[in-house]
Amino acid sequence: MYEKVVFASMKKGVYTSEVYTSFQNFEMSNLFNREVILELGSGNGVFLVHLGRTFKDKNVIGIELDIKRAKKCYKKISREGLENTFVFSGDAKEIIPLFFPSSVVSKTFMLFPDPWPKSSTWRNRLFEISSAIMVDRISKVGATFNLVTDVEYIFSEVNELFTKVLGNWDFSNEGLFEFRKLFVPTLYYEKWLSEGRNFYWGVWIKKF
Repeated sequence: MYEKVVFASMKKGVYTSEVYTSFQNFEMSNLFNREVILELGSGNGVFLVHLGRTFKDKNVIGIELDIKRAKKCYKKISREGLENTFVFSGDAKEIIPLFFPSSVVSKTFMLFPDPWPKSSTWRNRLFEISSAIMVDRISKVGATFNLVTDVEYIFSEVNELFTKVLGNWDFSNEGLFEFRKLFVPTLYYEKWLSEGRNFYWGVWIKKF
């Protein structure tokens, strides 16, 4: 059950799945005892740490598929001394149903998600109907989903999923302004910017 799940926090370090299970109850009780901000695909942790610094009165959680990147996140979290910031390594589509209660997240961020263009890797995509339903379940009313991508069809699919398929989310221009103000350059932002790529920004707010 926990084979692909590794958990890191500033106090506990990075655990193997076997060690993680013995701390499960302790850690989970602390993770969701106040408002949560979530980043899907935290990469090397630049934006995750920025969120942790900015929202010190909330718990900030990142989920990163690649364990090597997750460990980089953990090192940054430790270096900053951010006791409110945590990272899971594993598949968000497995981790969130296992560990996240309903209606606990106030903001979700997804920065430059991998499009996984090959059919053999489509299962890794984070912008399909099952993912939208998953995000909707864990989000409070009034929560926002914040996206920036260099792939136009990802933006279009996310917009379609939230505003038409789910139907209880609206595009938020006010939220977009806040997201742009909060954003700090990340590795892929700098890389794609140097290549002259276009960026597609979107923020959706949960109405009910």
